[in-house]
Amino acid sequence: MAMGRTVAERFIVPTGIRATLFPPLELPLGVHLVRDRHRRGPDNMAIDEALLERAEPIVRLYGWEPACVTLGYPQDEDTVDEQALADRGLDLARRPTGGGSIHHDATEVTYAVVLPTDWDGLPGDLFEDYRYMSRGVLEALQALGVDASYRRSQGGRRDFCYLREAGVSIVDGEGRKLSGGAQRRTKDAVLQHGTVIVERDVELLADVYDETADAIEAGVGSLASLGVDVDRGRLVDELLAAFERTLAPAEVTESGPTALDEGLARPSA
Repeated sequence: MAMGRTVAERFIVPTGIRATLFPPLELPLGVHLVRDRHRRGPDNMAIDEALLERAEPIVRLYGWEPACVTLGYPQDEDTVDEQALADRGLDLARRPTGGGSIHHDATEVTYAVVLPTDWDGLPGDLFEDYRYMSRGVLEALQALGVDASYRRSQGGRRDFCYLREAGVSIVDGEGRKLSGGAQRRTKDAVLQHGTVIVERDVELLADVYDETADAIEAGVGSLASLGVDVDRGRLVDELLAAFERTLAPAEVTESGPTALDEGLARPSA
């Protein structure tokens, strides 16, 4: 196999990333913002799961390198064409959240928000929590001049998450998904992570998910397809500013040799 690893090996989550990921934040009333870097898919998902376990309020913005397809927690790996992934040089990882499979490329900005279940302002309803925790994404897109809004849909079980008519998404003026998200809830905290689609490769998506190009064009939007020319740095800045407005965080942490990297390097106990 071109990817050099079995499916099971690609799904292994680094066990060194757990509750010791960050030193005590000591921000009981605020949200810790992390401007993270591009990472491998399994590492990204391990970090999000570790942050959920820690159950402290945090927003992490990150990217993917190499490009990756993630599967929802209960999703069968047979729902994606593994050979097509290998041929395209795509990594494969499993999310700690539900939903269908998603393609993540290097242009995408992904957000992860973790809030304690008793967080003041969290509605406590699945769909309203989605809106609350992704409000920063909506406002950032609107600040860039995008006609973005929420859409709630019912039904639909397609393997490709962006073509599912289910849950709450952020869509453009033509109803195409610009941002999708998924949640996982524990007794202590809620994790929501999701995407901001900057560019879309219609041919690649149609190939990987066995969909028609017309279906991809009609259902999946992107900033590039809307003519929004924004570099990744500015997009991250807009997202950070919007999350600061919507969640009133107290601190912004820039990327670099951080405790995230130390957690990735730490051997499991």
